[in-house]
Amino acid sequence: MRIGVIAGSSRPGALNPQVVDWVSTQLTERGLDFEVLHFGAYDLPILDEAIPGGAAMYENEHTKAWAAALSPFDAYIVVTPEYNHSVPGPLKNAIDFVGQEFAHKPVAFVSYGADKGVRAVEAWRLVFANFRAATVRGTASFSVFTDFQDGSFAPEEVSAQTFAPMVEDLVAWAEGFALVRANLEQTVSA
Repeated sequence: MRIGVIAGSSRPGALNPQVVDWVSTQLTERGLDFEVLHFGAYDLPILDEAIPGGAAMYENEHTKAWAAALSPFDAYIVVTPEYNHSVPGPLKNAIDFVGQEFAHKPVAFVSYGADKGVRAVEAWRLVFANFRAATVRGTASFSVFTDFQDGSFAPEEVSAQTFAPMVEDLVAWAEGFALVRANLEQTVSA
């Protein structure tokens, strides 16, 4: 079982790399196989695909590369900031390129912001539901006021302790959805 950790911000000076590093440490300590994905590495322009991503009929090489990077995972953790009471625009643009890669897979969220990023998570739930992904209920959410000290990520225990049950659900759901995908493949090939 492999987890794709999607880094949610490419903004200069963003807090996101610190949170992604913390998530990586948590997953490593649990012995889980994961890879961090940076959408900025794929040079994605403003959405330039003629056909919506859910159809997986990609025309552009940058989209094909991004989709190929996302495909091999059984589950995802989106590390998202909250910008202006919603999702960060560049990450939303990157996710809009694709869709089918998330079908019948679970997605969890680690969020941060003035109000712990919870509005971004709620917006993301709608986006991923459109791709037939299932979002686990629990989140690990962090406040820029209490979980960062002098610009450094230093999560309070009350915030950090939410990660373990979230990732337990993600792993359990990933195992269950692997069976769903296998059954769907058998149905299609029959």
